Amino acid sequence: MVRSGAPRRVLTFSSRVALLVFGSFMISASVAVTLWNDLGPGPLDVFIGAVRVRTGLPLTIAVWATVGSLIVAAWALGRRPGLGTVASPFMIGPMMQTTLAGLEQFGAPSSLVVSIGVHLVAIAGIGIGAGALVVSGLGAGSGELFAGAASDRVRRPESRVRPLIESTWIVAGVLLGGPAGLGTVLVAVFIAPSVARGHRLVDGVAARSKHGLAVTHDAIISREMAALARENELIRR
Repeated sequence: MVRSGAPRRVLTFSSRVALLVFGSFMISASVAVTLWNDLGPGPLDVFIGAVRVRTGLPLTIAVWATVGSLIVAAWALGRRPGLGTVASPFMIGPMMQTTLAGLEQFGAPSSLVVSIGVHLVAIAGIGIGAGALVVSGLGAGSGELFAGAASDRVRRPESRVRPLIESTWIVAGVLLGGPAGLGTVLVAVFIAPSVARGHRLVDGVAARSKHGLAVTHDAIISREMAALARENELIRR
């Protein structure tokens, strides 16, 4: 019943939705940390900051507008968005704004070493969140989708294309008045390997969880069949 049929389909979809929500929360919380930390946000967030400076839009609306544009561009380049790609920004925007408002009740680290450490932890969190979105099978994040679409179009590895895209966000964001700093460079350098590690980590955990669940249900069914066999044997006697 677990491995086939409607129960497995329901279980699988429930797990996918859980991964989607978890990934969205990890990304929103981690990005909020980079915005709160006085070291500079990530490249795309520099551009989002510039959008806010130019338009006066709230953070949530600026995130929706920018991410929505990325999804449309990726689709135009040949990468079709999934349900999670479209749904995730609607969770990430409000989550990010709420988390940032909570963090701003506290002062950012004053030590450069501590600030770098906080930023690296946040980058790892973004990688885990992005990995969860990919593993969910409901659609990659907008950044990953756009980078993959651009990689397909220019026929170059995504590992080479993404740094160029991140650099473009930085340059465009700074020219438009967005904030940037050492943290921006850290995100640009480490985000691609962080997403790759996050994907491997979440994929491994998901695979072990599915195997463990199947084994557990097999054991339960085996015990029930053995009990039924004993009952039938007693009835025949």
